[in-house]
Amino acid sequence: MTTACARLRADDRGSIVFGWLGRLTLTLTVVGVICFEVLSIVVTKVGLEDMGQTAGDRALTVYAESGDANRAYLAADQYVSSEGAILVKKSFTVSNEAVSFDLRTTAPTLLLFRLDATADFAEVRTTIYAEPFVQSSSSP
Repeated sequence: MTTACARLRADDRGSIVFGWLGRLTLTLTVVGVICFEVLSIVVTKVGLEDMGQTAGDRALTVYAESGDANRAYLAADQYVSSEGAILVKKSFTVSNEAVSFDLRTTAPTLLLFRLDATADFAEVRTTIYAEPFVQSSSSP
């Protein structure tokens, strides 16, 4: 009687468990990579906006001290470049009331920025509009 023994040995190979674990591992890997890509883009966007506000403050400070828009641009561009982003020169406008410019950078993703077809998804852009901080002198 080999049917009962053969069936017991065939069922004992564990191919069902290994197949299930393989699919589960593959699914979790794909979901993890997608979550990392999205999170990387979101974190880069938030960091770029914070960097832009700091660059805007520096540009406004230099413009208030010198009145020279070119020096204000250079101050903002120097800070942004040191942080790894690009300030779009054509978009830079500064006055006593505000500064406005566009920033862009590439998010450090695992796959998106490496593939030509998806590289645009990894590029993060933002427009910064910053006004000078004015302290109100209110005395009680």
